[in-house]
Amino acid sequence: MSIRLAVSPFALAGAVLLGCARPAPRPIAYGEEACRHCHMTIADPRFAAELVTTTGKVYVFDDVGCLTAFVHRGPVPPSQVHGLWVYDYLQPDSLLDARQALYLRVDSLATPMASHLAALRAGAAADSLRARLGGTFVTWDRLPAGRHDG
Repeated sequence: MSIRLAVSPFALAGAVLLGCARPAPRPIAYGEEACRHCHMTIADPRFAAELVTTTGKVYVFDDVGCLTAFVHRGPVPPSQVHGLWVYDYLQPDSLLDARQALYLRVDSLATPMASHLAALRAGAAADSLRARLGGTFVTWDRLPAGRHDG
C-alpha cells in the first residue's frame, strides 16, 4: 500500500526558504528568559546581548560582561559563531554588531552583572553620554573576558 501526500508548491517553497534562512538574532522574552552565562532573568534591554551560531542557535545574555565571559570561556568554538549582537544602550530596540559597537565603561553605571558597560553606536550621541556620565570608551577587542563565573 502506498501513501501519497499532497504538498502545496507554496508550502514546499516556504520550507525551502526557511531552510535557507541565514542565522540571525531574535527578540528576547524579557522577564522570562535566563542569561545563558549567569542564569539571571533578563530584564533590562539596555544591557542585553546575543550570540548566534552558524546553525541558528541563539544564546541570550543579560549583560555585555556575560557575553564576553561566555565567548572567552569557549563553549561555542569561534568557527561556530555566526554573529555577536548587543543592544544599543540609548536605543534598546536597536541591535548592534558586538564587534563594531563602542562600549562605554563607567564605574557608576549599574549593569545587571556589574560589568559597568553600555554598548553604543559610535557618534555624537555616544560622545554626549560620555560627557554626561564620564567613563572610558572601549572596543570589542579590548573588553575584559568577564569577571564572574556564571
